[in-house]
Amino acid sequence: MNFWQMSDGIRLHHQQPPHHDGYDGQGVRDVAWLDPSLNSAIGTCYNGAGDGGYGSFVGAEMHPPVASFDRLDAGHGDIQSKADTQQSNAVHSNQHAGQVAGTGGNGGSHNATAGGDVSALHSGSGSGYSWLDSIMIQSGANQAGNGGDGYSYGGVIHASLLIYQPINIAVAVGYGSSAHAEQTNNVSIDQSAVQIAGVGGNGGNGNAASGGNVGSSSSGADLIATGGNGAGNGGDGYFFGSLVNAPVVIYHPVNIAVAGAGGTAEATQSNTVEIDQSAVQIAGVGGNGGNGNAAGGGNVSMLGHTSGSGYGGTDSLIHTGGDHAGNGGDGYFYGGLVHASFAIYNPVNIAVAGYNSNAHAFQANNVQLDQFSFQMAGLGGNGGNGNAAAGGNVFSGFGGGSNAIATGDNAAGNGGSGQFTGSMIDVSIAIYAPINIAIAGPNSTAEADQINNVMFDQSAVQIAGIGGYGGHGNLALGGDVATHLLSELHLIG
Repeated sequence: MNFWQMSDGIRLHHQQPPHHDGYDGQGVRDVAWLDPSLNSAIGTCYNGAGDGGYGSFVGAEMHPPVASFDRLDAGHGDIQSKADTQQSNAVHSNQHAGQVAGTGGNGGSHNATAGGDVSALHSGSGSGYSWLDSIMIQSGANQAGNGGDGYSYGGVIHASLLIYQPINIAVAVGYGSSAHAEQTNNVSIDQSAVQIAGVGGNGGNGNAASGGNVGSSSSGADLIATGGNGAGNGGDGYFFGSLVNAPVVIYHPVNIAVAGAGGTAEATQSNTVEIDQSAVQIAGVGGNGGNGNAAGGGNVSMLGHTSGSGYGGTDSLIHTGGDHAGNGGDGYFYGGLVHASFAIYNPVNIAVAGYNSNAHAFQANNVQLDQFSFQMAGLGGNGGNGNAAAGGNVFSGFGGGSNAIATGDNAAGNGGSGQFTGSMIDVSIAIYAPINIAIAGPNSTAEADQINNVMFDQSAVQIAGIGGYGGHGNLALGGDVATHLLSELHLIG
């Protein structure tokens, strides 16, 4: 009897060149595993640990800000009259936009994956033992601490429009009249937007996923699989649709002073305005993988027996893998997230003086407009920590005919997937138009004062399709299975 151990597709037995009689120098037939028709796959590789996820984005990411600043300052004086106009403007416009789409999650640290060992005990035909003839022995393809992939299909658009047009006019009309108009504006406009779409969750740290060991001395097994385990992987993020943030600001202060004959008109306007119109929109983000999780496939040992003096078996499936612990749930979003804020701020201050009269108009405005919006849709839950999921051990001796022996597919502490289909819309409109007017007739006095302290927020928090978080310290185990002389057993699961 000859013994070979195969791991990661590396054949550790070096066969001597065959003689023409078909036997090696010791009277034993050439090894059967050199024939690919007898063994389709023995795989213990393709394990991944701590890899960063892929990022995929198909669509358009647009940020076309428009800012229009057109100030008007006019002064006019007639015979023996005085016209004085002053305008001071301090404007800060940023129109910030941070947009992220289709980004893969970061890989975790200190993770470990390993494919189990595969041992096959067999020999050729004749008086020896029959060949294994397995279609697949798989203990690899384990994943631990990998970042989830990010998929984004659609458009991420931030289109901000700013129109700032202050007008300051002083007109002195008639004999011996005076007009004074003064306007001071301190304006800060940001129109920030943070939009995130289709981002994969980060992989956890310190996770372990390993395939169980396989020992086989039988034939005819279609599949022996103890791999495909996952621990602490970040969930994938999927986004299909549009993220739109379209803030509009129109700021149009007007200050007018008109003095008639022998009269005095004075208009003073001071404005301190801060407009943010922030928007944070998150869609289709996978949950982060947990830490310190373990997922392992159970060990498999087979001894099959067929008729005659040879050994063999006809098991269709022995499966103890496919276990998952502490993985982040996937996030799915289909639809649109829209934040459309519209603000009109139009203060008007007018002072008009007639014959031998005085007119005084004063206006002071302190305005803060935010129109904040926070929208979340289709987020997968984060995976838990310190969970374990393992398939049980399987020992099969002198049996055949089993269709399935399965103790795997266990799950512990995984975050739930988040799914959302539809639209989340936040439309905020603010119109602020203070008007201050003072009119003086002949030999009269008119005075108008206005002071406004206004704060607009119009906040909105919208959350939809969020998967729950996985728990901590959970355990999921498949039971052990031992079979002896059960040739007609069709299913043990």
